[in-house]
Amino acid sequence: MTVSETEIIDQYRCLALEWAELRGDPKKANKVFKQHHAYYKQVRDLPAGQAALLVLLSDPEPSVRLLAATHALRFAEREAVPVLNALERSAGVYAMDAEYTLTNFREGRLDLDW
Repeated sequence: MTVSETEIIDQYRCLALEWAELRGDPKKANKVFKQHHAYYKQVRDLPAGQAALLVLLSDPEPSVRLLAATHALRFAEREAVPVLNALERSAGVYAMDAEYTLTNFREGRLDLDW
C-alpha cells in the first residue's frame, strides 16, 4: 500500500471528526470508531503513517489529538504523553478518555491490536 502522509492525515482526521460529531449517538459513534481503528491498523507501521500521527498531535481538535496521541504511544511515547496529559487536565469531554488511556498505558494494559 502506497499512501502519502497527507492522505493519511486527511483520512485519519476525517474519521476522528466524524466520530466526535456522533458522540450523542453511541451506536453510530462506535461504528465510526471501529472504522477509524481499522484505518489506524492499516497505516500504523508505515513511515508516512507514523509521521502523520506526529503531525496530528498538534491538531486544533481535541478528538483528533486524543486518538493520534493514543496511537502514537507505541512509537513516540515522549511526544504523545504530554498531549494526553494536557487533555487529561482540561475540562473538555476527552479528559477522562485521556486519563484512562494513560493509566492503561502505564500499567501495560493498553491494547491497540483489537
